[in-house]
Amino acid sequence: MKWKCITVFLCLAFSWLYMQAQMKSEYNVLDYGADNTGQKDCSEAFSKILVALGTQRQVCVYIPAGKYRISKRVVFNKTNFSAIPSNCGLTFKGDGEDVTELICDNSEGGFFFNVETNLLTVTVEEMSFVAPREGCGTAIEFNTADANPGDHHSRMFQVRNVLIRGEHFDKGFFNNGVKCFNAWYPLLDNVKVTARYGPCSETCKMETGFLFQDCYSPLITNCYFWGNATTGLAYLATKIQPEDGIVKDSYFVGQDNGVYVDIKNPPDWAEPAFHLTDCHINYGSNGLFLKGMRQVFVIGNLFYCHNEKGSRWKNDGTQSSDIESIDVNLAYASDVIISDNQFMEPASPKRIGIDISKNSANILIKGNIFNFDGTGIRNRSLKTSYCFENVWTGEPAFGVGFKKVQDETGSLKSSK
Repeated sequence: MKWKCITVFLCLAFSWLYMQAQMKSEYNVLDYGADNTGQKDCSEAFSKILVALGTQRQVCVYIPAGKYRISKRVVFNKTNFSAIPSNCGLTFKGDGEDVTELICDNSEGGFFFNVETNLLTVTVEEMSFVAPREGCGTAIEFNTADANPGDHHSRMFQVRNVLIRGEHFDKGFFNNGVKCFNAWYPLLDNVKVTARYGPCSETCKMETGFLFQDCYSPLITNCYFWGNATTGLAYLATKIQPEDGIVKDSYFVGQDNGVYVDIKNPPDWAEPAFHLTDCHINYGSNGLFLKGMRQVFVIGNLFYCHNEKGSRWKNDGTQSSDIESIDVNLAYASDVIISDNQFMEPASPKRIGIDISKNSANILIKGNIFNFDGTGIRNRSLKTSYCFENVWTGEPAFGVGFKKVQDETGSLKSSK
């Protein structure tokens, strides 16, 4: 009886161990030959892990402290998780920003999750992506295939506590920070992107810090993008109609366009709600550009412009550029509350704080501070909008020759 019990116990133990081996969920890149000194190429180690995942559905790839150089982008390709029967999750996790460093020594970038399924959730967290030279592609990219139908609640993408930078403040940059296509509720939390510092021509200009295309309701919080680029954050539509979006407590400095939203052309209205709250935006052409949005909140932000050519306050002899810089560009927007923002600093006299286009309507502008060179509000819409209880100067007063309101249609109701 005693030996029978021992035999049963051993069988159960071996069965349990076998099941645990079959259900392995964490893969350490060091176990697959990765070098964490930054000297050797680790591309093959990541390739081996992607093969080892097999049919696993809940997986964490752990990248311990150290530097990992890759000579080609890590591509989680379409065949790995195609035609899967149930939801699955994949996490790439390091030990912290600049504790785990992925040195992307190639022209394509870092991680690319390129899968044809709506049942995959991807998380990237606690690491740095480092560009050792100019034009290192995209640090992180996610795409669940174009025009992807099906279970929209499962094609999710999150990036948390990640730093994307050059190898040195004046060496190296990515073309793009994070690009996300066809995701549901994508989340960026504490993601920091920096461009190359110092004199920079168009050849070392980044494209976009954060891109969301054909996504539903992105949430961007506590993020930071500093540097010369075309766009800080872009939210775009090409094939489907995305809705909603929140950007809060974030920082966009040095881009041509700070936050650029273009999801619908007139006269088609969708039903999205968009929030930009408590952000810091320094821009050249557009601080916030809105096209195809209604039910919008622009609250508690700081806008200032690095197009200072011809500034009356600076009076440095420069000529105004042809660029019409606009802090809040309402190209096609309705039911918008713009309140408790500051529009500040010296700028080109062609700067406009809030521009209400002929395609926009029902704008409430209340409790803001306007203090810069240029025009506070320009209204070109025939529909009624409202402007009350704003402050039109500051200390020091930058608005030498400042014009409060340019109401071209007479439809703006305002308090004097």
